Amino acid sequence: MKYYKYEKPSIYIYYSFEMKDISIFNDVLFGIEEEGIPYEVKEKKESNSLELSYNAAQDSRLAVGIGVDKTGKITMTFNKLKRGEILFVTNLTSGENNLRNLGANAGRLVKGISFK
Repeated sequence: MKYYKYEKPSIYIYYSFEMKDISIFNDVLFGIEEEGIPYEVKEKKESNSLELSYNAAQDSRLAVGIGVDKTGKITMTFNKLKRGEILFVTNLTSGENNLRNLGANAGRLVKGISFK
């Protein structure tokens, strides 16, 4: 049984502790903000974006998780999907619009509306 403290329901973004500069995925966060959904960014010991996103989705009360690994790979998943299954994958080098769209799509998943 999972117990939640008094945390605000949020999309969780987990990133690898091996990342040096987390500001490089700010566009993902801006996309989530544009949809008006809260988020939390947390450093984790895992280094694989698939594992990070899966764990984030499992921990999030909104059931949506994003993982960012040190290579720049970003994955988004939903807690109803099996481990290793993802909804979206991109890379930090894919451009501002792709990163914002990934964040916006995370927010849209929570809202239950169509993806960009």
